[in-house]
Amino acid sequence: MHDERHDERLSDEELELFVQYLHRFANHDVDIFLTLEVGDAEHPVYVLFGRDHPPVGEASDYRRPFADRRQTTSTSDIDDGA
Repeated sequence: MHDERHDERLSDEELELFVQYLHRFANHDVDIFLTLEVGDAEHPVYVLFGRDHPPVGEASDYRRPFADRRQTTSTSDIDDGA
């Protein structure tokens, strides 16, 4: 796979699409863990996907991209037995 724009940053739209694909990848392709080396071969980035929570550090060290854009669900239609 070759991308002519390899040396450019992702646009906001591309970043959001990447994160959507990343969520799908994590949900369907990561069993226990997966390690990757990506990026420039001279200065690689090492990526670990894992199901341990969290693999290193505290859970608060990790941020969920675009979490502030999540739509809240209404609880008004939930039957609480009352």
